[in-house]
Amino acid sequence: MLWLCPSLFLVPVVASIYDWPNVLGDAWLFDQGSTFGYRPSGVSIRGPAPDWALGDGGVPLIRYQGTLLQQGNGERRATSYPGSILMADDETADVRSSFRAQLAFLSSNVTLVKLTLENVGVQPASSRFNITGSGANISVLHGNGIKFALPKSSMPCFPQSVYSAGQLSFIQSHLLDGHLQPLQWNVTVKDSGHFEAISEDINVAGGQVLVAFALITHVVGIPSSLPDAYESNEDFNQIISRWEGYLRAVQPSGQMNWAAVKSVMTLIGNWRTVPGGRPGVLPSYVGYEGGFWSWDTYKQAVGMVHFAPHLAKDQLRLLISARDKATGHIPDKVDRCGVGGGCSGKPPLLAWAVWKVFQETGDTTFLREMYDVIRNFHHFWYEHRDVTGAGLCSWTEGMESGMDDGVRFQPEFAKSISNTSTHVTTLDFWSVDLNSYLYKEKRLLSKMATILDVPSEAAGWLEAAEALLVRLRAIFFVENDRAGFFSDVYFNGSALDIQGCEGFAALFCGVATLSQARKVVETLRDPKEFFLNFSLPTVSKDNKFFNAQGYWKGPTWIDQTWFAYAGLRGYESLAKAAGADYAPFAQLASELKQKIFRGNSFVFNDTTPFTEHYDPDTGVAQGIPHFSWTAAHVLMWAMEVVDPWDDAILI
Repeated sequence: MLWLCPSLFLVPVVASIYDWPNVLGDAWLFDQGSTFGYRPSGVSIRGPAPDWALGDGGVPLIRYQGTLLQQGNGERRATSYPGSILMADDETADVRSSFRAQLAFLSSNVTLVKLTLENVGVQPASSRFNITGSGANISVLHGNGIKFALPKSSMPCFPQSVYSAGQLSFIQSHLLDGHLQPLQWNVTVKDSGHFEAISEDINVAGGQVLVAFALITHVVGIPSSLPDAYESNEDFNQIISRWEGYLRAVQPSGQMNWAAVKSVMTLIGNWRTVPGGRPGVLPSYVGYEGGFWSWDTYKQAVGMVHFAPHLAKDQLRLLISARDKATGHIPDKVDRCGVGGGCSGKPPLLAWAVWKVFQETGDTTFLREMYDVIRNFHHFWYEHRDVTGAGLCSWTEGMESGMDDGVRFQPEFAKSISNTSTHVTTLDFWSVDLNSYLYKEKRLLSKMATILDVPSEAAGWLEAAEALLVRLRAIFFVENDRAGFFSDVYFNGSALDIQGCEGFAALFCGVATLSQARKVVETLRDPKEFFLNFSLPTVSKDNKFFNAQGYWKGPTWIDQTWFAYAGLRGYESLAKAAGADYAPFAQLASELKQKIFRGNSFVFNDTTPFTEHYDPDTGVAQGIPHFSWTAAHVLMWAMEVVDPWDDAILI
């Protein structure tokens, strides 16, 4: 149901991962950049399986059991928690033992399985562990474990001998009430797809706890030696502590807890390694498993820096590693091998991402590392996207804007135009979002230059920003008696007859005057245009091409609504500082946030994954699930990531 009231639910406080069962239902578990996943499956755990083969019916099914041989056991059920899958006995009145099998990632290619058996009675009992697997595609029995094969990767940089094989090993020791003792396993392969591993019998006194471990590795030759049970237990505790650290870092208040936890799980679940390179975060492991998109990465880094600052930085480093050093251009995407490609590119939001990372971490070294990259990328736009030489830039195509099939890019509105002397080809209008981003980037470059003690450059960037601001306000704002909006403008000065989410950038980047921003608020508040039941559509509802299921022709994209929201909060602060009426900005921002967080996949106890976009009237999830930038912007709302603007834009 869409319109559930979050206040009806008792929202837990983050104390441990175990406060958050099945937040994403039975979604696959990835962690530490792993390319292999696991999934709760009834009384078993399904996996390992590489993310490029998750739909394959041959994914192994592994059943973990622990038995007190003289006594009955309860029914078992697998449950997903942040960073872990736990299979445990249901607590029933006649249970004589308590068994738990818990899986978590030790690293990108090592999974640790902890087996715990407690004798909850008073009489001693003989006990053993039993692990069986089907669909395992076993290649060979190997010492105290088995080697298995996985579907071969289609990615050329993933050597088949390494990334299509794995090993299940059984730790040859156990802990009995914390005391380390040896443990023998008998491992048999029944056929190429079935195996069974049975531990030796162990006498467990009443009240004692028995702990053993299995290790699943996804790269040939690892590990060269196995840890003992004590070392494995320490490693497992560190995994759980890491995840609880993530959750503590993003813990907001009240109704947003659930969505914040889901966001962390979504983003970490899309974390992947790149052979020989920095790690990245996929837009989604479903449908986007082939690489890392640039403007997705910018948004993800801003959301993730609060709980995983190293990963926030590294995914930006991965992106810029594939840039064209001659032109400064940053590619549309970087594939799983670290190679740049895709279409013409994506919007210039790197400066914003880097600045947010710096604000959160205070890492001046990282800021210095990125400054020249941002500066060169900034110059790229004026050298290669300013077809008229007017100091204003245009997209080459819809894909470059990130709003792939938006209404403004249809043939009715857009055509290509070339400058034969400069060899620049773009669409035939200046884009309000692109030029707003470039204005914001100038201001951020000025701030960065100040921090890095380059005062002349700081002054130059600020002077250029202020000169551009005057032009943007005059050229892109279209008003009537009641309201107004920022729209793209043809080279002849006439505005495109389209009001779309590209206009939100003027609020987000601080382009609008207070007076203009008030008129934009009136437009956004109109239920015939933008103020729909769930959130803001990507094009005004009164546009004849509006389609609530039309990708960028109508659905709500959470990033765009957040850009509008962040801009409104900024103008709220500006109006307060000026002693002016700030209520219109504050009220609309608050209402937008409330609408989002009563929608499908955002309310407490809803396990629907975050998706690419949503129906702007009903809030029904649409598009690819487990979508990273939706999760990132949820965290921006939860953490209230908005810009404290300076007085320069109060005029």
